[in-house]
Amino acid sequence: MSGVWRFPVILAALSLLGLASAIVGDGLWHWVCWIGLSMPLVVCTVKLWRQWPPRVPSPSRAGGR
Repeated sequence: MSGVWRFPVILAALSLLGLASAIVGDGLWHWVCWIGLSMPLVVCTVKLWRQWPPRVPSPSRAGGR
C-alpha cells in the first residue's frame, strides 16, 4: 500500500471502529466510539488550520496613527 492511501485507510478504520463500538455496548465502548468518530474531524480541522492563509495587516492599521 502506497503512502498516499495509508492515512485515509487508517481514518476509515477508526471511523468503522467508532461506529461498531457504538452498537456493541455501553460504558467503555462509548468512549471508544467518541474517540474513533472524532479523530477524522480533528485531523480535518488541523489540516485546514495549517493551510489557511495568514492574515496580512492592512497598511492603514499597521502604522502608529
